Amino acid sequence: MEHVAFQLAEATAEQLGGLAILGCEVLSDADMARAVELGFPVDTIDELRRTGVTDREIGNLIIKPRTLSHRRAKRSRLTVEESDRAARVARIVALARKTFANRDKADRWLHKELSALEGRRPMDLIRTHAGARIVEDLLTGIAWGAVA
Repeated sequence: MEHVAFQLAEATAEQLGGLAILGCEVLSDADMARAVELGFPVDTIDELRRTGVTDREIGNLIIKPRTLSHRRAKRSRLTVEESDRAARVARIVALARKTFANRDKADRWLHKELSALEGRRPMDLIRTHAGARIVEDLLTGIAWGAVA
């Protein structure tokens, strides 16, 4: 199980731009925690956009557009809290894509209202750590064939 966590940490880092953008190698959850504590470069938001996270989702889940503009203008990093939220989004996207082994299928699932989530969309639920854990558990169940 530990090996899977290491792979997920790497996949999460790739969603954020990898070594080229983060400026550090992320091979484990501990590495990701250190990167979050340093604050991600603003360019990680652009990487999330490139991987399919919408501007609306970025604004609702990670950082408001006006705040993002200020960070860019000042060439400052994301705060620890913003970086943590970005890592949460990237982790769920990476896990969904790994689970479904198909980017389009994973993206459709992340944006679909699901009865298992009481009619909510996974992308809406990941606003909080608790919600992200529910989505992660659901994806794990799908991966193991426990959930249809």
